[in-house]
Amino acid sequence: MTHVAVLQPTNMDVFSSLAREISRALSPDLPNDLGNMDAHLDFILPKVIPYGEDLRETQFWLDKRWKEVREEEGFHEAILHIFSPGGEYLLSIDGNLMKGAWRQLGEENALIVEMSGNSELFDLRFLNGEFMVLTKHGDQARKGLRRFFMLVNESRSRSRSGVELDWRNIMEKLFNVWRENSLSIWAWIFFLLILGAIIYASF
Repeated sequence: MTHVAVLQPTNMDVFSSLAREISRALSPDLPNDLGNMDAHLDFILPKVIPYGEDLRETQFWLDKRWKEVREEEGFHEAILHIFSPGGEYLLSIDGNLMKGAWRQLGEENALIVEMSGNSELFDLRFLNGEFMVLTKHGDQARKGLRRFFMLVNESRSRSRSGVELDWRNIMEKLFNVWRENSLSIWAWIFFLLILGAIIYASF
């Protein structure tokens, strides 16, 4: 007879889940009057930057399928950016691949991307295992161009039911990086106080 091992959640898993839920309950919601995606990123990025990684932490961004997020209503292409070890850069537009190259600018959090004879310099604004936010160097807004290149790990770009998330949902997920990290300590304190009160009342 074959016995199947069933993994039970540990106390730490349970506490972490409860702390996450408490932190969400105690933290403010993302304002719904921010406007476009640039305005959302202006609001969110200063909050989440302390919880981000550097480009030297290559396990967070190399060999991952980064899906480009845009807010235009008529934008339906599936655009993927893939930075491979060794400096190869792949751009996929609806499955059609173009090859280029990437390299880090010295020790800085900046990438040089080369494609079709053109070279562009991008500064890293935020990075973790789910999100990568870049800005092209220079005053792009003055030229009427995009200020941010918002990339999300393709595996995180869909809901649990498999539906593609729009840019507003992506902004909410990015905002949760701050909510879950900044208030987790207070959530743990709150949880321990409640637990202590329950134990005290049981005697």
